[in-house]
Amino acid sequence: MLVVVDQLPTWQFEHDRPHFTGGFARMLREGAIVPAGQIPYASPFTAVGHAAIGTGTVPAVHGVFGNSWYRRTEAREVPAESDPDANVLVVGPTLGGELGSDDHASGRALRIEGLADTLRSVTGGKAHSAAVSLKARGAVFTIGKRPDIAIWYEAAAGGMTTSTAYAAETPAWLAEHARTHPVSRFFSQTWDAKNRDLLGAITSDLDVTAGEGSVHGFTPAFPHSLAASDAPERAILHTPFGDQLVADAALAAIDALALGQDDVPDLLAVSFSAHDYAGHLWGPSSWEAVELLMALDGTLASFFTELDRRFGKDGWAAVLTSDHGATPIVERSFTIGSRRIRSAEISSRVDEAFMEVAQLPAATAKVVASSVYLSPEARALPNDVYGSALTLAITKLRMLDGIATAGRSDAIRGNCDVRAGLDQAICLSIVDGEAGELYVMPVAGSLISDYKTGTHHDAPFDDNRLVPIIVRAAGVSRQVGQGNLLQVAPTVAALLGIPPPPASTEQPLFGITIRTRR
Repeated sequence: MLVVVDQLPTWQFEHDRPHFTGGFARMLREGAIVPAGQIPYASPFTAVGHAAIGTGTVPAVHGVFGNSWYRRTEAREVPAESDPDANVLVVGPTLGGELGSDDHASGRALRIEGLADTLRSVTGGKAHSAAVSLKARGAVFTIGKRPDIAIWYEAAAGGMTTSTAYAAETPAWLAEHARTHPVSRFFSQTWDAKNRDLLGAITSDLDVTAGEGSVHGFTPAFPHSLAASDAPERAILHTPFGDQLVADAALAAIDALALGQDDVPDLLAVSFSAHDYAGHLWGPSSWEAVELLMALDGTLASFFTELDRRFGKDGWAAVLTSDHGATPIVERSFTIGSRRIRSAEISSRVDEAFMEVAQLPAATAKVVASSVYLSPEARALPNDVYGSALTLAITKLRMLDGIATAGRSDAIRGNCDVRAGLDQAICLSIVDGEAGELYVMPVAGSLISDYKTGTHHDAPFDDNRLVPIIVRAAGVSRQVGQGNLLQVAPTVAALLGIPPPPASTEQPLFGITIRTRR
């Protein structure tokens, strides 16, 4: 079993660790831990992290370098999981809105195979694999290009569903699960803090602090009522009820695919996304983020107990980690001068440079996170003029308050081994043919965001690039070690008794060797 907790930085996990009593505590008690697993690349985003976890390699190789990026052929920003040939399947009555022409998803953007693909190949198709998440991108990339099924939440589709990339029509068991476990059962619920004194002590702060946001009727203050929300089908993503949807669907997948019912190893990946939604909205040090993590601790405890009942305590193994960390909300940052850098600030400086050099207005087509995409007119300029304009744009970007560095993507990509530090991390994140013409990185503590509140995790520094990794398996002793996120895939592979995915170059954690399959 592969467990991913979306947006769980080492700094937060270690701070909250003494208060865990459930699933996290069990993993720590029975497993081996890498407290600060390093993310080697410079794009710590959800889609990127899940792809790295599932393939054991970096964005420059697996092809996913953001949650979305600008597609030049379509002249628009498109989600990483977009696949026009993989339509979302309806599992029940809509919970809000209607499915549209852009409601499709698969792992098509992955350029290489991952854990599920290797597992299928080695076992001759006898093994089964499933990935479950609130987010499509948290499901379709987590274990490779072609798991047996990837499941995620789509309100317009009626609940936890999949796409035609994984099933020709709605699986009967998913439709039945939507009927017996309706998402709407939570719409009358209110999420409140269980122990306000404890949350105050853990966070050393009040419930409401500067920089916290509001959404769908949820304010910065507890309690948060789904019944009073203007869109409970969306607001639920920010609550522990969202994680319960994932846990319930994962148990249903175990039954539907008969996981663990024979001597051939099976793989289940479960990505819990609610903590990421809460962290973005209220901040990773907020009462909500802490309360949600404590609730997930309980959800994991119940899930692991159910695995014990079905398979015995030694009949399952788990690797738990996160896809990325988080930047503390800037209003609470210990970094002097932390700020939200607006995309317009970046595009205006690029446009100024092209206007000064080439008398070309509006040279920027789109700013997506750390990538700056140029218009066709800018790219069509003579090489010498184009190069001069880019050089001036880079100079202007580097002078922008809160920017650590900027540069040409084509000048830094390739042969990353000869680079070091931030330059190497950026190099490992550049996907040939898809990245913007320019990259721009914020300094530690700052972020590139058009949101007026909340936080993000786009800066390639320790807050965002250090995450815990815990391995719980028979024969793996309790210990503390060092490692990086790219070692998760070979570790899971070794526990399954199969070779690592083909692009993985790292060794399994804690000296784990491939276990011979029974």
